[in-house]
Amino acid sequence: MESRFRLLSRSSAAALIATVGIGATACGSDAVPGGDSAAPKTTAAQSAVVADDECQRTPPDGHIDRSGMNLNFHNGDIRIALSPIVATPTPAPPKPTPAVPAPAPPPGQKPAVPSSTTSTAPAAPKSQCFGFARWGNSDPSVPPDSLLFSFKGPSGLGAQVSFFVGDLTGGSPPPAGGAKRIVPPLVSPINAQVGVSVNGKYYQATQCSLKITAMASARAAGFFQCPTATTSEANPFVPSDDVAYDSDESTPPPGSATPPTTTTPQTASLSGWFNVTK
Repeated sequence: MESRFRLLSRSSAAALIATVGIGATACGSDAVPGGDSAAPKTTAAQSAVVADDECQRTPPDGHIDRSGMNLNFHNGDIRIALSPIVATPTPAPPKPTPAVPAPAPPPGQKPAVPSSTTSTAPAAPKSQCFGFARWGNSDPSVPPDSLLFSFKGPSGLGAQVSFFVGDLTGGSPPPAGGAKRIVPPLVSPINAQVGVSVNGKYYQATQCSLKITAMASARAAGFFQCPTATTSEANPFVPSDDVAYDSDESTPPPGSATPPTTTTPQTASLSGWFNVTK
């Protein structure tokens, strides 16, 4: 099945620099009383790694306009924590029970203690928190049906959050005759896809819970949880001619062979938040 995560390949990275003038269908809106709350104070990320507690903060609340229109942002950042998942080694099978009892030890000598065959799981690598600044096209719309928020750091580091615009708008077109469709407030998390390029690898998660806390012309913000992200050979922040097919597709083009996997994929959990403003 085709993956709908709009990665920044060579062609799509160029599209982020250009202005995309296609918006989603207008719908209702949900306002939070009192207007936008203040954004959390964070330390400016001089490098990609920031303090762990910055990834544990929550983004500001604000107006949620479910039309998905008039989104245009020039400032903001993301905080994303990556926690590697270590596979538990398979225990070694027990030694066979000898058919003949072992000889008794000499007087005064203790019997030998059989060695354990159980493998010990390696210590889990430490979780890291990364911070990146908003990057790319100020309009997050990616035709035909997605919103993509991109953030970039130095030397090919970065992160991005993508989701279906239909999950924001309610998924159906407005009624005929110009009648306004009433859309209830967006209170539940939606599914999102999150990717992060760190430590020489690109981790991609396609099943993430995203709670939108603001989505309007003045601000877009939300926090996310991704139980499992897997490394991918295609890295949108470091485009490579060695990748045999577009990373936007889960399968190669018809008639082409599936490229061999050169490394064993690694897994990690992702969590964090983003906040962008005009």
